[in-house]
Amino acid sequence: MRPKTPERLRLATLVTIGVCATVIVTMLTLLVLIDHFAATYAKQQAQERLQQLSWQMRDSLDRGMGRMIDHAQVIADLVPVRDAQNPADIRRVFDNVHKNFPDYAWIGLTDPKGTVVSAAGGLLEGVNVSQRPWFQGGEKQVFVGDYHPAVLLEDKLPETEDRWRFVDVALPVTRSDGSYRGVLGIHLSWNWARGIANSLLVPADRQYMVEVIVVRNDGMVMLGPDYLEESTIATASLDLAHTGNTGAIAEKWPDGRRYLTGYSQTGARPGHPSLKWAILIRQPEEIALADFRDLQQQVLWVGAALGLLLALIAVALARQLARPLDELSAAIMQRKEGMIAAIPVIDGYHEVHLLSRTLADMVGREQQHVGKLRALNENLEHLVQERTQEIEHKAQALEDALQQQLAIQERLQESEAELRATLQNANDAFISMDQDGIIVDWNEQAEHLLGWTHNEAVGQPLAELIVPPAMREGYAKDLQHFLATGESNIINRRVELSALRRDGKEFPIELAVACVPRRNGYLFIAFLHDITERKLLQASLMGMALKDPLTDLPNRRALIQRLPESIARGARLGKPLAVLFLDLDGFKGVNDGYGHEAGDELLRTIAQRLLGAVRTTDTVARLAGDEFVIVLEMLNGDSDAMDVADKILHTLQQPFTLTAATVTISASIGIAMHWPDDHTTPEQLITLADGAMYAAKKKGKNRAVAV
Repeated sequence: MRPKTPERLRLATLVTIGVCATVIVTMLTLLVLIDHFAATYAKQQAQERLQQLSWQMRDSLDRGMGRMIDHAQVIADLVPVRDAQNPADIRRVFDNVHKNFPDYAWIGLTDPKGTVVSAAGGLLEGVNVSQRPWFQGGEKQVFVGDYHPAVLLEDKLPETEDRWRFVDVALPVTRSDGSYRGVLGIHLSWNWARGIANSLLVPADRQYMVEVIVVRNDGMVMLGPDYLEESTIATASLDLAHTGNTGAIAEKWPDGRRYLTGYSQTGARPGHPSLKWAILIRQPEEIALADFRDLQQQVLWVGAALGLLLALIAVALARQLARPLDELSAAIMQRKEGMIAAIPVIDGYHEVHLLSRTLADMVGREQQHVGKLRALNENLEHLVQERTQEIEHKAQALEDALQQQLAIQERLQESEAELRATLQNANDAFISMDQDGIIVDWNEQAEHLLGWTHNEAVGQPLAELIVPPAMREGYAKDLQHFLATGESNIINRRVELSALRRDGKEFPIELAVACVPRRNGYLFIAFLHDITERKLLQASLMGMALKDPLTDLPNRRALIQRLPESIARGARLGKPLAVLFLDLDGFKGVNDGYGHEAGDELLRTIAQRLLGAVRTTDTVARLAGDEFVIVLEMLNGDSDAMDVADKILHTLQQPFTLTAATVTISASIGIAMHWPDDHTTPEQLITLADGAMYAAKKKGKNRAVAV
């Protein structure tokens, strides 16, 4: 009895198992690699975003403190603040500054002993603040006081939802004659920092729980979530920020949650006293990596679906491959059992067809061709294995290419969406252009600022849209110089220029341009910020610093600026000029007899008479008290100066009708001549005229004396 042949696995089953195992191993390997690199990329992107926000908050706080110190210095140099005797005059200046800068919660001036002489809104006037740190620190130099609660002003300022907290700036104030007057103090409301934080975070940041935390040098939270404010924290990011470095880390906070935290430190701006505040921008780690978790699930589902699809394809292919062999095997068994006389030729793929035809030919020569039949079977198995491996390699290559393309496309779409959202929601106008000066991109803020829509601007030359005509030639030369040498006066710098709106009006901007090298040239990226309000404020403060607040005449500072220009014009045109130093006779009697208000009214009336007695090209300035200086230009000789002096004396002798009374006064005038070939300085001219005025006083007053 023939032994029973054990059952063996069929070829279709073996091929199916092999292909399925290969697909499963390949898919698992790809999923692990994609998961690892996607997690690393998502975490890196979130940390870079938080680090960038910390830089922006740090720069905003540094710029705000710098502007406050600059404003304080400008206010301290104003003539009313330096020299005015009436506190009401100083208070008007402080009230005007407080109106324009509402974040300045309190502005005041003390005397040398620390008593508040004048303040915005009259707050704390008459109160001694000599023990306050800002007064003691600002007596000799510019002082910046750190974040602190209100002490004297808590009950005097309006009630708000948040408690009053301040940052102080103080500096010494000197009179025009150089004597020490007192200390100017400004309390900056901490709502200023809250406003910066609120403007820094776009709605998307708040939705994803991004939080701004500002920490004092001692670890106390000055700005942040309500439950953290004015409490002390200790984190790894805070320690790194105190070293002066910037970056972002993943860490566990005291509340037990893990956060991604960007960190930096203020106080790096040169030229000003600085406060070292740590800036922390944190976001819960699970929220920061939420997109990665979604991607992870999607990759798992797609990988499972592709694995199942490839397995089904492998099963179908294995069955299709084995079916002709099964038919041939059945024919051979039938031939062995004598059920058929010949082996049929089977139509299928080439190898099966060749095998069946060969077997049919070998039926009559079975004994002679046994060796050949075995060789042919071996060759057939080798060919089947090669075909199977070729199919596996092609399937794996196709899967690799598909997964790589999908991952690259998703990363590019995410990066483009993030960049587009950032640029569209930026506070500044954003413009990008190629190396030929053609606009490539243009955000919504640029549309509002310059008047051209995105579709109108893209593809147009930048010079024709926003560069003023007078600056276009210089712009073109600078661009060509940069392309040739890599050097520029504008690129990679922050400069102030003029820009052109669509309606043809020019306005000042702050411009920052960066250059990105590309394979075929450069891409230029520019951010524009409208500084019209800043320029107007600077011009207003400069005008106040050069005007006498009582008579609206140029003050001593303006005279010192104009007199050298007048001397230069006279030398250039060959014409002499004269400086008249005028002091009123009997002015003290008007002040004593009718009061300072009558004296002020008299000085204003005298200023108008002096302006009426000279030409519009001449300069009439008030030095101080009842002293005036008149600069006469384009004279023919010293007789012209004496004629004008006589005219002024005659004009001032006419009665003055004031509110309190009608008075009559006179003046003593000293005249100093300057000829084109003289080397007398402006200060010497004023001194000579002053000496001549005293000579006129000694000769009986109400006269003019020339030197």
